[in-house]
Amino acid sequence: MTHFPENHLQLTTYTVGQNGHFSFPRRFKFSNHVEQVRWQVIMNEDCNYLLQEKDGTRSRDQRDWNKLCGVFYAWFNTRKDTAMMGWRYNPDTDNIELAPYYHISGSRDLLEEPLMTVKRCELFEVVLTIDRSCKKYQWEMRKSDYKCAHEISFHHYRMTCGYINFYFGGNRRAPQWVSAQIGMEIRKIERKGYSPVLPFE
Repeated sequence: MTHFPENHLQLTTYTVGQNGHFSFPRRFKFSNHVEQVRWQVIMNEDCNYLLQEKDGTRSRDQRDWNKLCGVFYAWFNTRKDTAMMGWRYNPDTDNIELAPYYHISGSRDLLEEPLMTVKRCELFEVVLTIDRSCKKYQWEMRKSDYKCAHEISFHHYRMTCGYINFYFGGNRRAPQWVSAQIGMEIRKIERKGYSPVLPFE
């Protein structure tokens, strides 16, 4: 991918404080008729967290997926109709691991193993396409020398989505400050009978 990325987005730093789950600044945005969302991300140096038990051994929670970004369609229940990108730090490889993470009609669907790994401070891109004709979420993950994809069917008919904020957890709270730089752009479905919309907003 010699021309990665196609264009650079403006990145904002989102930070989870020590012993926290939620990142700041908080982003609250809803959109109608979304066809595709693209995020560009840099995981900062402070994403090298370690989760340990009281005796100093590594916790099994180290393998829990944190939430990087995504969309949700049930406004008051982000665990019902949601497509997310999960992330976690692997201290054995010193890499960030990435994999899609879903809630389909209330169930939880996640991958045990990563689809892509990145280094801290490496730019990568994740693109989510909401294909309503096939009723599928389709993820594409890209970095300078690699890309991969994953898809899953969904069942809802909702047209308005919100956006998942950068989040730590999993079962555990952040053992240190953790941050990422994230930019996002949205492509909407062109609706017949209306004025054309811009390709991205």
